[in-house]
Amino acid sequence: MASIQQLPDILVKKIAAGEVIERPASVAKELLENAVDAGSTRITLYAEEGGRVLLRVTDDGCGVPADQLRLAVMPHATSKLCDEDDLYRITSMGFRGEALASIGSVSQLRFLSRPHEAVEGAEICVAAEEVRTDRAAGCPPGTTVEIRDLFFNVPARRKFLRSASAEFGHINVQFTRIALAHPNIGFELIHHKRAVHRLGVHDGYLSRIAKLFSPELAEALIPIERCDAGLKLTGFVAPPCDARSNANWQYTFLNDRYIRDKSIQHAIREAHRGLIDPHRHPIAFLFLTIDPSLVDVNVHPTKIEVRWQDGRAVHSIVHGAIREALQGADLTPSLSMSRSLQMSPVSNRPPVDPAEQARLREAFVNEMRGLTPPRPGSGEPSHNPAAQGSMGSQGSMGSPGGMGSPGSMGSQGGMGMQGDVGAIGMEAWRRLYSPTPPDAGDAGSGVAHHPAASGVSDAEGVAAGLLGAGLRSGGAIQLHNTYLVCETEDGMVIIDQHALHERILFEQFKQRLTTGNLESQRLLLAETLTVTPQQLAIAEDHAGVFERLGLEVSPFGADALAIHAIPMLLKDDDAASFVRDLLERLERDGGRDKESTSGDAFLYDLLSMMACKAAIKAGDPLTPEEMSALVAQKELIEHSSNCPHGRPTTLRLTVADLERQFKRT
Repeated sequence: MASIQQLPDILVKKIAAGEVIERPASVAKELLENAVDAGSTRITLYAEEGGRVLLRVTDDGCGVPADQLRLAVMPHATSKLCDEDDLYRITSMGFRGEALASIGSVSQLRFLSRPHEAVEGAEICVAAEEVRTDRAAGCPPGTTVEIRDLFFNVPARRKFLRSASAEFGHINVQFTRIALAHPNIGFELIHHKRAVHRLGVHDGYLSRIAKLFSPELAEALIPIERCDAGLKLTGFVAPPCDARSNANWQYTFLNDRYIRDKSIQHAIREAHRGLIDPHRHPIAFLFLTIDPSLVDVNVHPTKIEVRWQDGRAVHSIVHGAIREALQGADLTPSLSMSRSLQMSPVSNRPPVDPAEQARLREAFVNEMRGLTPPRPGSGEPSHNPAAQGSMGSQGSMGSPGGMGSPGSMGSQGGMGMQGDVGAIGMEAWRRLYSPTPPDAGDAGSGVAHHPAASGVSDAEGVAAGLLGAGLRSGGAIQLHNTYLVCETEDGMVIIDQHALHERILFEQFKQRLTTGNLESQRLLLAETLTVTPQQLAIAEDHAGVFERLGLEVSPFGADALAIHAIPMLLKDDDAASFVRDLLERLERDGGRDKESTSGDAFLYDLLSMMACKAAIKAGDPLTPEEMSALVAQKELIEHSSNCPHGRPTTLRLTVADLERQFKRT
């Protein structure tokens, strides 16, 4: 074994530089943070070859006096800490005094600075920790730091650098993070003499997001604001339809410092649970302000991780603020038309005369009024929606597998629709949700009571339902027994009947679960399900979860389960498949312990599975009353724009979109 010896200073500095300076983007970050700490109002970052050849940061900050310039490039020299107590209430971006010394040990550094009150500036040049120049120099007030030939004396690190475009991409990321956190400072980013970003002073968060990303994203963002337990939260989240495939679009800032915190990321994800696909990530810009003494930023060399004094409170505040903002926003995505599908513009098109257009419209209406309508029995096709009957056991929303009755929902603390029944007409609700009257046909036939018996026509019921949902009363139509199309004040909406019904059932399940176990109904004959011994043991260990969901099962021999009762809204033919999916889910998660399966997040996942099983399916025909009820309930539940799995339930197409497609604008 070699004898113990103290490492040379240059080797110590290279080791320290390896922790702080990973690539040109790390240099850019440290220099930009120093410029911010200097009280600058304008900062310019210039790069060549992705920062490998040259990286220069210029600011108009306070500057460094000439007699302190040499000390500024020494290790552990800083003006931001005075004693040990300052370490526990850090308010500056930098504080360790390592950045300039580490950078100077692996590059050729030129430091030029002049305080505003000084008549001249000073310059110092450092190469591999050796000070080569220290002299007076003429320069404007502020500081300029130039870094050339990064890692010229560390070839092992230099060969791992990527292409110029890739390295500049990392620089752009660091620039974006700092520019977002300080909208009151003007920033400029230049690469190869080309201005990539020019950001003005006093932009504001939204303006800065629009310039760094896109105006469309900034316009779609939903604002967030919360102040609680000494934590102030300001920020924005994008609608669920804008979710991305990775979490790189989540920007969290603490006291103007970009951080990555697993607790906050979890709060963002949980706040969007059921609104986006589990494999996608929401867009969020969060700006947190807290007393520096309540958080420790001296955890990681890059200062990107923090340690909270009360992490649970931070998680709760972030989760609650985002959830509240999403609940109060209209999350229905707009149907964007692809430009590739648009026709080429028509050139030299004459303007349309409004008077001539009105005359032609009136002539067309008069012509149509003169047509003789088809007579019954004439052999021409006619459509009578009421003749279709209801869906019966195949997903009827009046059946136990459908939406349930308004009375039951109100009594169980669900959506509370007693006060909303009048919005779509009492008779329409009775036809949909009440038991079939004895004189309406054979009991158990599943045929809906004919609207004429209650004195309300199909058209009236549909119109009332649409009006209750804020839609026009022109009627809803079903396309391919899968989609519903409804007219709105500014265009139309297209609804996925399965996704919307799934969300409605999920909200009902969730509301009922808050008051106790889900209602169950006993089966006339118990249904058996073949299972593995491990699944049988899981069912016995998690009997409490089954009970909360309204399921009653018991062992039936060594390799089977008997299902005695199922949730009230779950159809009989889906009971076995749901129990099988539930067991497989528990088995896939390693059986899960009882504590983890009692949490709301896990139970809500199971409720979304149950809602998917119980909801009407694509391909199920709906009567006008059922369409009306489905559309009306959309406005009575939370998060109706997405199903519990995150798929959209509704798409909006405005008149303006249509006019653009038909070249009317």
